[in-house]
Amino acid sequence: MILRKIVAALVPIVLVVAPCGGLHQRGARAGAVPGPSAPHRAAAAPRIPAYAVGSPDFADIYAGPAGDDEAGDGSQARPFRTIQRAWRAVEHDAQDRRTRAYRIRLLPGEYHGAYLDRATEEQPSLGSLSTPLVIESADPFDRARVIYDPVAARGNLTLFKLSYVYLLGFDIRMDLTYRGAVWGQESGDGFQCEQCDHLLLRDMVVRGYFNTNLAESMGQSETVKLNQSTHVYIEDSDIGGAGDNAIDAVAVRHGWWVRNRIHTARDWCAYAKGGSADILVAGNEMHGCGTGGFIAGQGTTLVFLRAPFLQYEAYHIKVLNNIIHDVRGAGLGVNGGFNILMAYNTLYRVGDDDNRNHMLELAPGARDCAGPPQSECDDLLDAGAWGTSQPDVNAELVPNRNVFILNNLVYNPTVFRAPMRVFRLDGPRDGAGSGWRNGPLPATFDEGVVVRGNVIWTGTSGSDFELGAGDSGQGCQPSNPSCNPSQLAAENMINSAEPQLVNPAGGDYRPVAGGSLATAPPAALPAFDPGALTAEQQTLVQVVNPLVTSVADDFNGAARATDVIGALVVGSEPPQLPARAFLPLLRTP
Repeated sequence: MILRKIVAALVPIVLVVAPCGGLHQRGARAGAVPGPSAPHRAAAAPRIPAYAVGSPDFADIYAGPAGDDEAGDGSQARPFRTIQRAWRAVEHDAQDRRTRAYRIRLLPGEYHGAYLDRATEEQPSLGSLSTPLVIESADPFDRARVIYDPVAARGNLTLFKLSYVYLLGFDIRMDLTYRGAVWGQESGDGFQCEQCDHLLLRDMVVRGYFNTNLAESMGQSETVKLNQSTHVYIEDSDIGGAGDNAIDAVAVRHGWWVRNRIHTARDWCAYAKGGSADILVAGNEMHGCGTGGFIAGQGTTLVFLRAPFLQYEAYHIKVLNNIIHDVRGAGLGVNGGFNILMAYNTLYRVGDDDNRNHMLELAPGARDCAGPPQSECDDLLDAGAWGTSQPDVNAELVPNRNVFILNNLVYNPTVFRAPMRVFRLDGPRDGAGSGWRNGPLPATFDEGVVVRGNVIWTGTSGSDFELGAGDSGQGCQPSNPSCNPSQLAAENMINSAEPQLVNPAGGDYRPVAGGSLATAPPAALPAFDPGALTAEQQTLVQVVNPLVTSVADDFNGAARATDVIGALVVGSEPPQLPARAFLPLLRTP
């Protein structure tokens, strides 16, 4: 799907040919979800990198629904009953390092959740490429299932201070629809990892609770919650159902989220915020979310930030070749981002909400000091963080800088919703009364913003169409050299010709041969300028980002022989035997 130039000094590439099935097959992108026992595969993205698990010499520990935590020994013949007991069989040395590679193999059936940590909060579980911890279904064709049960101690799976942990091929089901049960609303997050390093989720089905009644309060349950972690890789998985966000990443550094189906959430389908940095988001299908599709940045309480990324909400994020459809707000957004690229994505039926009737969003990131003592916020501000320590203020003042929105297809069918705005693009804010410290004031959200080469069809006409930029109180004023109304009209096709797609209402977003998309000129991709970052920050944003410098293939892996706007080219078909590039990325200093 995406052809990347690999930095030679990083690691060698091993191409592996693996079969791949079809949530993303043509005509079935929004189709039925595989049952709990069905292996899940996403069909897209053959040349997106995939994390290399390798073949270490594993010590196997078995758990099974018919096992016994007291009498079992962890063998296949005498398995433990719970994941928690199997985890306690993993041995560590005096330096908190695992003594070898371990594999917890889950026999078919149902399990309750577990909290995997060590004896004290100070003790991590340290692994390496040669001593990882794998948790997987023992039988890939009869998947293990972690289910929610109000009688159990917990329903979800949480990891704390674990490194080199790989979750492969099982289900976590917190949703109320599974097995026809009604368990109440507050089922919690499906999966959470806090202070983890080198975490892989591959071929997972993670389902949280989602109530279709959007007026009903559901709390802040997330499907996948990632906190203050490094090297997080999410591949070939189905993640959906959330009272808040399907993927919520706060202060996450390095990694990729590729070839996933991310869906059904009241807030965003996914976001990376809180100083998250150096992440690739590519080849995913996102749909059925309330606030919007994917956003780089958003808003964070100060104490959740991690040095050295204490200023912007998101740094060096690349969002490429995704299909985002049927979301109530913007398909793509940036709230407080620095060096953000969103290119070659296809957005369909977005902005379907009276209050969020815009297709793309460039708005402030936010900071607050809600919850912790004010002194903790002051300490971070003294260390250079942007924000406020005033406890009752949510300061929406984190600026955007160097945001590139290029070569995307943004298409709402005719009379989808009226009125419709192309952008929410906020004008400057002076920060009066916020107690704002360190960050630039007035805060602007269009500095270095480039919107070019996009095909946009709002599905409206005349007075029902608004640009959302350049007017009073908005960004991209006529004086902005990189983004202004004249430039936006000249360098993008906005309502000039309705795109012709094969069957978008049925999930086929490929362009029709000879249609209007063939005449849309693409824009060149930028090279990020990290000059405004510290030397430490510059080093840390160059782990994943250099892997992708061009977009030579489409969502399905078809070559872009002619450079077509959007995620798919004419005639593109899901590959049956995609080749994957496995890259064992080592810990950075």
